[in-house]
Amino acid sequence: MNLLRKRHYLKSIAFTFFFTLLSCEKEDDSFNGYSIQTNAKEEDLLGSWSIALVENEGIKAEVPATTESCGLDFFIYNENNIYEEYLFQNSETCIPVQSSLNWTLKEGIITMKDSENQESETLKINSLTKDKFVFSVNIDVFDDSKTELFTFTAYKYTPPMEKDIYASSFNRRNDEPFSERLEFEWDIYKGFNTFEKYEIYRSGADCTIENAELIQTITDINTVTFIDENPPVSDSFCYFFKIYTDKGLLGTSNARYVNLEFLTPKNVAFTNAVATDKSVTVNWEKYTGYYFSHYEIKVKEKNSTLHLETVKIIEDINTTSFTDLAPPYLNNPAYTIYVHNIFGNVSTYNWEKNKIDTDFTRPEIFDFKKITFLSVDYEEQSIFFYGQNFENKSRLIKYNYVTKQITAEGFKLPTYQTNVEMKLITSDYGKELIFYQAGNFWVYNASNLTYKYSLNFDSEDYMSVNSFGYLGDNKWIFSDYDNVFTFTRQENVLKKIDQKAHFSDHQGSMLYDVTILSKNDILLSHNNEGRSIHYNINSLGELTNKGIVEIPLLANLNSDISVDYNHSLLLNKKRNTLYNSLDFTLLKNYTNPVVTHNLNRAGTKILGTNNESNVSIYNDNFKKEIVIYDLETNSIATKTTKGYPLMIFEDTMGNLVSLSSGYPQNSYRSPYSTAYFFMEIVE
Repeated sequence: MNLLRKRHYLKSIAFTFFFTLLSCEKEDDSFNGYSIQTNAKEEDLLGSWSIALVENEGIKAEVPATTESCGLDFFIYNENNIYEEYLFQNSETCIPVQSSLNWTLKEGIITMKDSENQESETLKINSLTKDKFVFSVNIDVFDDSKTELFTFTAYKYTPPMEKDIYASSFNRRNDEPFSERLEFEWDIYKGFNTFEKYEIYRSGADCTIENAELIQTITDINTVTFIDENPPVSDSFCYFFKIYTDKGLLGTSNARYVNLEFLTPKNVAFTNAVATDKSVTVNWEKYTGYYFSHYEIKVKEKNSTLHLETVKIIEDINTTSFTDLAPPYLNNPAYTIYVHNIFGNVSTYNWEKNKIDTDFTRPEIFDFKKITFLSVDYEEQSIFFYGQNFENKSRLIKYNYVTKQITAEGFKLPTYQTNVEMKLITSDYGKELIFYQAGNFWVYNASNLTYKYSLNFDSEDYMSVNSFGYLGDNKWIFSDYDNVFTFTRQENVLKKIDQKAHFSDHQGSMLYDVTILSKNDILLSHNNEGRSIHYNINSLGELTNKGIVEIPLLANLNSDISVDYNHSLLLNKKRNTLYNSLDFTLLKNYTNPVVTHNLNRAGTKILGTNNESNVSIYNDNFKKEIVIYDLETNSIATKTTKGYPLMIFEDTMGNLVSLSSGYPQNSYRSPYSTAYFFMEIVE
């Protein structure tokens, strides 16, 4: 190919020559008379030459530059017997078309040989000095198999200064798959001088070449990429490029700024997961990218986009296995693995690669996706749940949280939705679970959840009950939108004793709340009122309005307010306030815990959490712990839990008990996502 290019070069000069014949005259000192200079010396031939004249049959013409801006075409005979030719065809870049051949000189004959196909071409030296070179070649100008003898005169030539077209080509490769590393590329040097080196520099965000550090010197002309494999930790870098020839510095690039925020590690893929009844082991491929900091393994519910928590940070790049000895309280959890780089960036989520499902299950997780009501039997260490299971069917159960067994299930289920809380009440009729249903109450035997009967009002007036409670001595208290009532019970019939009006403004939202302070005193409140009404109930069950109490009770359901009868304490969980239930004085306002659950049995500690009230996809502030506020010492303690606490209490045996979830939740009544409820005794 190079030999063909050589022929084409001389042929093009000859062809141009024929079109200039009309302007040329025959010279007397024709070059055709020259004989071969058999004693031509190699040392005279070495160096750069450019053809100035061409002659045929006594007519000669000058050879002009192909492009005025780039200078003359030229060729070089090197000491290593390599012939190089440089033909300028692009006036903008002045990058010459290059070719090379092997050459030998013997008795005035130069033999050009292409090393690829072993073809050869001969040139006859007519005259050779250190500055002038005259040679003859037979050329078939018109491709008609007829050759003519052409004589060329060349003179020693110093090529012009090169144009720097290389520094501007220096750029970062940031398309896939190069986005995870600092890789740069540039155009290979194609100039006519002798290449010496490429240099790569790095500076900080100031982007000055004066403060830049030389980080790589490349002497191989064919190496036109560079990866910065060991950069320091920073927010950004600037890179510079320099190129040198034997003539010195050819060019320097402008700064190439890199914002490291977008340098994202590539994913690693899980290979398998093995689950036992107590653990999960996951394995993955080793990270093969750049700038590794650590692996992060997270866990989540199988079909959720919400990550639950980080279970492991691994800083050894060669570690490709992890066994979770305390899997989360989820069924079939999915594990995800992320790669962090030294710049603080994290690989993206790809469910086909860095997520793997498992068949691990927790038998203690309830078949409830939503709990509408619950009620605790502190003596029997049991809790009653009513809600919807994962098949969206209602369910009513009794659960022993010590043995972790369902001890009873109700099969006659409520048919009407209600906001009136389900309550466990012990009266002369035994221990019963009471459930409000459209104007009457369904009564269940608390021991086995068999349905007993419907407890009905004998009043002629329809009552839309908002709240209720048992006062003792067979007296019951109820409220609706306008009044407070007392009733007595005869088997399945409630007989009215008395009624009194409460707030004059008619409030909606079913948020009227009866708080029983003792068998003779109650408070009636509503969220919108910002105050309460105190009622006294005498031994006959008659009501007396004792006036307004400036206690702004706030409740969504009755369980949001609790009373410690033994210690005369009134706790408003929604407002984080504690009152004396006898004289209504404010005892304590507090901010820690953030969310209040209950008082302990001794009335000396407030149990709660510091988990925020609203869950979103970002729940890093949620913790698996209970916060305990000691009212006597004014100190805070915490206890670690297995799940995220949703309802905390202390039973009569001194057990600290939590209804927990596998995922952070706003509430057990309205889970943000699949909750995975379970009961735990906190040690």
